[in-house]
Amino acid sequence: MPVSSPLSVSSQTTFISRLVLSGISAIFVDSMSKIKFLITLIIAIGQLTSYAQTNKITIYPAEFIKPVSSLMTGACIEDVNHEIYGGIYSQMIFGESFQEVPERISPAVNPEFAGLSGWLSNKASRTELGAESEIRSWQPVRKGNATGSFSIDTTHPFVGKQSQQVKFISGTGSIGIENRGLNREGLYLNGKKPYEGEIYAKAGKPTQLYITLESEDGTVIYAETSVMVDNTDWNKYNFNLILDRSAIRARMSITLRKPGEISLGYVFMQPGAWGRYKNLPLRKDVVEGLLKEKLTVMRYGGSMTLDSGYQWKHMIGPRAKRPPYKNIWYPFATNGWGIIDFMNMCEAMGIVGIPDFRSGETPADMADFVEYENGSANTKWGKKRVADGHPAPYHLKYLELGNEQYNNAELTAQFKLLADAIWSKDPSIQIIFCLSDNTHEDISGDLINLKQTIEHCRETGHQAWFDVHVWNDKENEPDLKDFIFAEEQLKTVASEKNFRLCVFEENANNARIKRGLAHANIINRLQRLNYDVPIVCAANCLQIVHQNDNGWDQGLLFFNPKQVWGQPSYYVTQMMADNYLPLSIKSDFNTKINTLDITSRKSADGKTVIVQVVNYKATRVNADVVLNDYTKSPNTALVTVLKGNGLDDWNTADEPFRIIPVKNEIIIKNGNCNYTFEPYSFTIIKFENP
Repeated sequence: MPVSSPLSVSSQTTFISRLVLSGISAIFVDSMSKIKFLITLIIAIGQLTSYAQTNKITIYPAEFIKPVSSLMTGACIEDVNHEIYGGIYSQMIFGESFQEVPERISPAVNPEFAGLSGWLSNKASRTELGAESEIRSWQPVRKGNATGSFSIDTTHPFVGKQSQQVKFISGTGSIGIENRGLNREGLYLNGKKPYEGEIYAKAGKPTQLYITLESEDGTVIYAETSVMVDNTDWNKYNFNLILDRSAIRARMSITLRKPGEISLGYVFMQPGAWGRYKNLPLRKDVVEGLLKEKLTVMRYGGSMTLDSGYQWKHMIGPRAKRPPYKNIWYPFATNGWGIIDFMNMCEAMGIVGIPDFRSGETPADMADFVEYENGSANTKWGKKRVADGHPAPYHLKYLELGNEQYNNAELTAQFKLLADAIWSKDPSIQIIFCLSDNTHEDISGDLINLKQTIEHCRETGHQAWFDVHVWNDKENEPDLKDFIFAEEQLKTVASEKNFRLCVFEENANNARIKRGLAHANIINRLQRLNYDVPIVCAANCLQIVHQNDNGWDQGLLFFNPKQVWGQPSYYVTQMMADNYLPLSIKSDFNTKINTLDITSRKSADGKTVIVQVVNYKATRVNADVVLNDYTKSPNTALVTVLKGNGLDDWNTADEPFRIIPVKNEIIIKNGNCNYTFEPYSFTIIKFENP
């Protein structure tokens, strides 16, 4: 059924008629009633006049604006707030390579371990933990009257700077360490399901090592196995565990039960194939959540690329042996999940993947990457790809260089070298170059360098694409000033046909409905600009609930150890992708109130037309919707609505479906309809001829 206005014109007329009759009766009662009646009547007539001046949305299918890219419904993923480690990566152990800064065990904080001496690695800080410095990824375990010690081996570590040593000295029971995953929130484990893993360890003499999945206090054992560490050099020991029941807030403990000493270099555990997406190192429910979002493109990298340890050749080979590095977001990252894993994920999902690279990569290494991705099996790096389990080329189409760096002369020269190396292997690849985080300053200060980049691309037969990042906090004022300013400035030094601007990070500081409305608003505006925008990605793709280390509480898809749910901006992306049409067309809104943002599109054959409407105010807006010159108008139109009760409304773990799209049909007559747009809503009306 159509959504009616709060008070239709006929209803208002009836209301005023009744008001007049009641008022006439009131006049005979007292003069005060007469005054009240006259005031009410004047207000009601004013309202009727306002409604009589109907708001009108007119769509002009014949008036074409520009093509609209299908890659405007994307997301950016990097390890901000642990999107990767503790997030989409299937690895359940956090701090897996024991690289975190050692700290002494404090008897004042952990009196139960006062008898233990030595050091323990892996402090994992988090904003919400405040001064609780003793909260670490790994903590000691002691059962019975066993005594032991912990120490750090920096002389012969397995990888990186250090490895963990555990020593059982005397007594009975067990000594070891335990891990509860990211932020020590506990492992969520499914009963009767297999888990698999590996441990790299060494011992001076054969030592039995026990691997146990148990309750958070260690009193209940869900599954257990052991391995005999019988090598004085680092060796891999695989294990498999099946729980006898499901568990929440569980932990993994690694212990010794007899006198001995052991060194631990790396620990990995993940669900069996049942819990991973297409047998990749990906958390299945998270990827399935991304698929439901209907993403068409994803970009991987961002500020992670600013660290020298972020190198694509460090992201291949056995995960355990990949060199750790000081990631800008997590200073003890292991490279366990990187660019190649990202490309495998995008390929499995059937979406476009755009990896971002450190501008400091060497030209030779970038040429090798393109050969690894797109080269035949007869090439050096194509053979390496085949050996890594991917026989066919990836058919990479896009890649980005750098992130939010000033385009000075040095960076421009480096970009040229990298671009030439990439195109020497595959000239069809579209390169996207970074712009500064402060585009105004970047463009005005380094315009001559950007001109050189554009000219170099033109001379080699390519178009220069640039990545502009925008902030989008306000529901009614998407911040496009950097985007528009960059376009205007670049047009002063180059022909518009020689460059394009993309948005790889549409950032905000919240995940509320106001961000969802802003997200819809900015895509609306970019779709109707005369300028062609090839790619738009919202940040951040993922967010672990309650994880906010940097102020960017802006995830599209939220999750915790046991569930996954979308935020309003997630559903905006879903609605846009579900209703993608390739041609932007003219539409206008005749009104005296500035409450709606409107964009219209149509299919290539002209049979399908949609209008996308953002209502960012607290009031309902009733409007006539008119399709101008739309032949063979259908009898009904499909309406999809996403709305909140207030600008700060959002979806929580307890109420994950509070704000979701709702679909219904409305009646169409002669190409026209009347519709009331709800407060704080994003609405898509779809007209479709058979």
